[in-house]
Amino acid sequence: MKYADLHNHTTASDGLYTPTQLVYHAKCNGLDAIGVTDHDTTNGLDEAKIAGERFGIEIIPGIELNTQMNGIEIHILGYFIDYKVPWFQDLLRTIRDARNNRAQKMVYNLVNMYGMDLDFDEIKSRAGGRENIGRPHIARAMIDKGIVKDIAEAFEKYIGEGCKAYVERYKITVTEGIELIKRVGGVPVLAHPGIIRDERIVNEIIPCGIVGIEAYHSKHTFQQRDSYVKLAKAEDLIVTGGSDCHGDGNPMVGDVRISYENVCQLREIAKST
Repeated sequence: MKYADLHNHTTASDGLYTPTQLVYHAKCNGLDAIGVTDHDTTNGLDEAKIAGERFGIEIIPGIELNTQMNGIEIHILGYFIDYKVPWFQDLLRTIRDARNNRAQKMVYNLVNMYGMDLDFDEIKSRAGGRENIGRPHIARAMIDKGIVKDIAEAFEKYIGEGCKAYVERYKITVTEGIELIKRVGGVPVLAHPGIIRDERIVNEIIPCGIVGIEAYHSKHTFQQRDSYVKLAKAEDLIVTGGSDCHGDGNPMVGDVRISYENVCQLREIAKST
């Protein structure tokens, strides 16, 4: 059997592994293919592909777009995208600029509302000076300062939806996100439906044009996994899965894996679009 983990992040967004490190760990964990699906950026894909050739791992070019429906945050994964299309890169740059401004405002709120010893420039520097700062970067700074014990606490108390320091993101609708992925030849998949704030919205998302559902995910219960596998089959959607690895060991790349046959299905659909 050949296996793939289709949901992973690198230092191009909010992961801790460089693309090369991610691919190396995928090789060590016995995978044959991985999806590199950074938030709102494809800047890690070229390095990942070079590492893939070195370690014998197939790299599925992907992305994770943050979208909204009815005020609820919905993540849409895109696979086998033609990521070098100029207009697509221009749009991603606009989204990343908005993400940075949002992160800066949240740090300002944390400092002024709670008196936290945080500095945006320091957070950005510790993130390698990249232009794609997200909430996990802020959360890690809070951990280092002893303000919270882990990322979950930072989100639950301070920077998650509904918290005082939270700032709304640059908004793309679910339909817009799906269409963007299709326009660059990709296959849109609903990410981790089991951790959406209101799972009932999944039935509203399906008619918008998703092609697959990420039924297998590190934060799904066995019951959720089985439920979404059944839903995908009922709606004639591809079942996908991934660890959602961010390089902090929980989860690790390969902790969630699916049959390589699913990768072949995604590739065939991408070829037909």
